[in-house]
Amino acid sequence: MLTNVRMQTKFPEPKYFICSLALQAVRKMVSYYNRTLEPLGLTAQQVMALGVLWREDGLSLGVFAKKAGMGKAAAVTMIKRLESMDLVTKKMDPADARLNVLTLTQKAYKLAPKILLMGTELEKSIETAVGKEDMTSLINGLTIIRDLDI
Repeated sequence: MLTNVRMQTKFPEPKYFICSLALQAVRKMVSYYNRTLEPLGLTAQQVMALGVLWREDGLSLGVFAKKAGMGKAAAVTMIKRLESMDLVTKKMDPADARLNVLTLTQKAYKLAPKILLMGTELEKSIETAVGKEDMTSLINGLTIIRDLDI
């Protein structure tokens, strides 16, 4: 018969708890964006999707999904939502009828300055808190982690 005995096993602890820290930091930033974007009727996720197209308009849905870091099903859902908000149009690619090309609307381009200002304000707040040198290190480190094949 088994008894309810606590095992006195010592588990190795992670040195930095990177995942927990990163997740908490991301949640804080997404919360900031959601609060500041609410008057525009947008969410942080929607703005990140628009950001992909602000940097490179005219992408196929598959390329958009890859650049946005989401699966195709999630990309389809996101684009449908942005279309319903009159921020993105989806048209058949004249060179390849199997592809849809995503294009930003004038409404999306008009929102860009307001949204970019919000991002700039958040970045300034973080840079002030951590300092310019640490901000550069943070950005470099996050970029390396993002690009790791893990």
